[in-house]
Amino acid sequence: MAKLVVHVAEVDLSEESGMGRVGWHWKHEFERRGYEFLHIGPAQVGSVPHPAWFPYAAYRAYQRLGMKASLFLVHEPASGAFVHKSIPTVVISHGLERRFWQLALEGNSGLSQKIKLRTKILFPIWRLRHCDLGLGKADLVLLINQQDAEFAQKYYRLNQQKIFVFKNGVVPSYINENIQPNGNLNVIFLGSWIERKGIKTLVQAAQLLYQNQIPINWIVAGTNIGREKVLNFWASELHHFVEIMPHFSRAMEENLFARSHVFVLPSFFEGQSLALLQAMETGRCCITTDCCGQRDLIQDGYNGLLHQPGDAQHLAFLIERCAQELDLRTNLGKNAKLSVKNRAWETVSAEVIDRIEKLLS
Repeated sequence: MAKLVVHVAEVDLSEESGMGRVGWHWKHEFERRGYEFLHIGPAQVGSVPHPAWFPYAAYRAYQRLGMKASLFLVHEPASGAFVHKSIPTVVISHGLERRFWQLALEGNSGLSQKIKLRTKILFPIWRLRHCDLGLGKADLVLLINQQDAEFAQKYYRLNQQKIFVFKNGVVPSYINENIQPNGNLNVIFLGSWIERKGIKTLVQAAQLLYQNQIPINWIVAGTNIGREKVLNFWASELHHFVEIMPHFSRAMEENLFARSHVFVLPSFFEGQSLALLQAMETGRCCITTDCCGQRDLIQDGYNGLLHQPGDAQHLAFLIERCAQELDLRTNLGKNAKLSVKNRAWETVSAEVIDRIEKLLS
């Protein structure tokens, strides 16, 4: 009888989403090795009155299966409901929630509004409590970058042997650093239009470049909110230079990169950005922040350029350099592509399952 892996996360598994794409590839690697893999997500749980109820509803959904799991593979916000069940539990983080919460309390998360007292009291109870329980009691913790690993060892007192820093993968493309469009510099931002992604830094840098008469076209894709809401962040004189695409399919992703010269990710907090990895795979020149998974992937001046989170002036300077120096952005793009040549999804997924099988054995 095949061993049963129960995967729990508040997302649907699909190649069309970020965290869902990671789970989708892991599922196929488990199944390739003969495991039965069952996902419990929003579709399996049904509607809940508040996200606080999802962990408990997910565990009830597991109980309704009437099957004994060989392994729980659980995203950290739901993990507190699954530890202590005499079943090996692996907790996954795509960016430690406790670490982001501390950044937010310190005012270093990119959020413009102060955290309300009610949120300060309730959020740790309904959300972070599950993260803390799961990460503290898990048999294995899958983390996505070295900053998170260092934080987990210090905050949760986790033994290093209990932590596995996993990699996200890339989809091979036909594009390389030599395939670039003609004309003015095209800069692409690909991600949700939320403050922790550094959207205000991006807009401020765009304004500085405009004032310095540096001609830039901006491609803003995957915002998950409408065009007009995004445009409200940009000065009216820039609207003509901004193309906004709230949603796109994975099949369209390659064309977006082919149309761009430079990829930017001015994020304050990430796990390990799939957009950054894919930009590197397509040989784009990448400019991002010196933190989180970006720091693990980018060596400043070799395969990309780094700036401090929130530093719009430095971001603008780096973009201007790339606009003026073709050789610079071409060499950075070439080295970026070389850096991820061994990150096919099949390879990185196999590394994760190898580590989990070591636990099960």
